[in-house]
Amino acid sequence: MATVTGRVLRCNGLPHEHLFGRSDPYVVVKAIDSEGKEVGESRTPAKKGSDVEWAGDEAVFNFADVHFDGALEFRVWDKDLGPDDVLGQVVVPIKLICFEETELTLSLGINRKLNAAGKKTPNGTITISMKIDAHHHWL
Repeated sequence: MATVTGRVLRCNGLPHEHLFGRSDPYVVVKAIDSEGKEVGESRTPAKKGSDVEWAGDEAVFNFADVHFDGALEFRVWDKDLGPDDVLGQVVVPIKLICFEETELTLSLGINRKLNAAGKKTPNGTITISMKIDAHHHWL
């Protein structure tokens, strides 16, 4: 077992989901156990734009007692008047998280919708900073 701590720093190049105006992205971070069940959740406040940053402690996550075979899921949502839309997501296996604070920029996948040219486009990137602290009996 271990504790994973970190912070969502920014998202860049997010798709525009609103017909008029900018997206209002926020990030939901979920800790997932080895069986695929959610064991913790954290979320950032919504921001405006396709390139957004979260400062200070407003986007911190901390999951205690995560298992080495689990994962963290970072899902970027667009806040809407109706149901919120998923802009992109990435899953990071716990066993790939470093023991020292590390900044990672990860792809949020490819948009399923076709653009005006009939091509699929990237969903943008998410930049996170995180580390894992092993509990003494874990190693």
